[in-house]
Amino acid sequence: MKTPHRTSVRRWLPVGTVLALALTALPGVGAAAADRPAAPAPAAQPGDIVSPDVLAGNAPVPRPVRLSTADGDKAAGTDSCSPAALDAAAAKAKPVDAATAAKMGVPAGGRAVTCLRTGDIPAAGRAARDAAIAEARRQAPDTLQAPRDATATLRDDDPQTKEVLPIPDWCYDHVGGGWWGFRTSMCQITDVAVYIWYVTPSGQRVHVGTALALEYAYAFTSDLIDRFAFQVTVRKYWGERIGASGAATITGAAYCTGDCKPDGGSGSLRPGQFRDGVDNEGDSYWLSTRSEPGGIGYPDPEWEWNVQYLFTLPSTTRSVSPPSIRCDNAFEDDGNNSGDPETPGIQQPTIGAGCVFLGIVPVMEYSKTGFYPTLAQHIEAAQQSGLPGAYPNGVVLTRLQDAAKKRANGDRACPRGWVRPTGKSCDEYPFRSTYQGAAQTTGTGRTFAPPTVAWCEMDPAWGLPTGVTGPDGWSSCMIDRNDNSQGGAALGSFYRSNRVLDLDPFFVHITP
Repeated sequence: MKTPHRTSVRRWLPVGTVLALALTALPGVGAAAADRPAAPAPAAQPGDIVSPDVLAGNAPVPRPVRLSTADGDKAAGTDSCSPAALDAAAAKAKPVDAATAAKMGVPAGGRAVTCLRTGDIPAAGRAARDAAIAEARRQAPDTLQAPRDATATLRDDDPQTKEVLPIPDWCYDHVGGGWWGFRTSMCQITDVAVYIWYVTPSGQRVHVGTALALEYAYAFTSDLIDRFAFQVTVRKYWGERIGASGAATITGAAYCTGDCKPDGGSGSLRPGQFRDGVDNEGDSYWLSTRSEPGGIGYPDPEWEWNVQYLFTLPSTTRSVSPPSIRCDNAFEDDGNNSGDPETPGIQQPTIGAGCVFLGIVPVMEYSKTGFYPTLAQHIEAAQQSGLPGAYPNGVVLTRLQDAAKKRANGDRACPRGWVRPTGKSCDEYPFRSTYQGAAQTTGTGRTFAPPTVAWCEMDPAWGLPTGVTGPDGWSSCMIDRNDNSQGGAALGSFYRSNRVLDLDPFFVHITP
């Protein structure tokens, strides 16, 4: 375990205080800003999990995605059970007394050591493991309830009322599969085997016991609060020989490096008893230290824990960290995101701070039978003609926040001199709020006409060609005015709820 140090960068909490697919590579991710660390190859996730289409039953409840180690998972596996590691630990241990050695059935004078190995489930413990998982899952909230609970907890600024939240039910579908989650919540359930070895005076290694546990790690943020949480629960569920004994303790502490400071929670695992059925759990809450207007910070929370039997040294420390987090107070939106604005865009101030997991690329979802059907139809036609942004295999779009450049995109794709048909307005794709918008590309415009579509009411006199394909350029169509304005507002909400900043990548998914 680390020893907290006053001059250390590490900050310590003392004891007592929808659809998505795992993608290993996504083409076309935009260049990072100068102060942004290199982004890993991300996975994609539907954006607002309480979107109107989801709540109305017009879209499926989104599913979490998996992040690999390359996607920002810093919690690598643990294995301290190699012969060399056992011998090194034994060299530091005290000799076991004769009475204890006799109970273990080994020669006196040797030394007992403990090691950890993740992902290891001996056959004898599998039934107990399944029962432990089933028991834990019974109290799990569903996909829609979990973020509500997390947000309510983050808003509660009384450190004395904190408690460890049950992890969401979807996490139990991925036990042992690494980190899974969404833009504002990630979880990981890990199998941990604790082995007790006895190294005899002659150097022989004798396996004298095993204990099995599950580590439940859950981290959650908020799009409107620069406070985030990382909690861990370790529960032993099975043991044999010495490992079945309750004569063991577990010690854990929370840390955070980077742009963060402590803001409540236990900061330690409690009650500290490594016994069957005991939940040793701890919560840690942190604040971003980059809350100034325009600030962007990268905190790195962590939990460390180990196990010790009465007659052994503490085991090697298990360290677990969630995927990369970004907290910012740099989100801006002038409302001029997509299509003809109802009113001229007015620059708005920064809306406040929030935090997200960077390894998740959000996905804006529109349904052709949902709230904005003609907007969805236009985007689908544009994507099928080769323009970027299609989920999951297209080239990502990257958000543009500069108001003047957004207006230039809109003015090129939808000139103000074009007369809008009654009840219609001009829509462009890619969105004017992207670096792929009309004024940012070297390509030409395109549109659609019968027999390809019958609803894109473009005047041939405007000279926009049909039948154009390829990734360069843009598309323009006259669509239902309400679909256009309300769909654009939904895009702004998507940007906000996912903290999509300038140059951040995202996808657009069109559903039936």
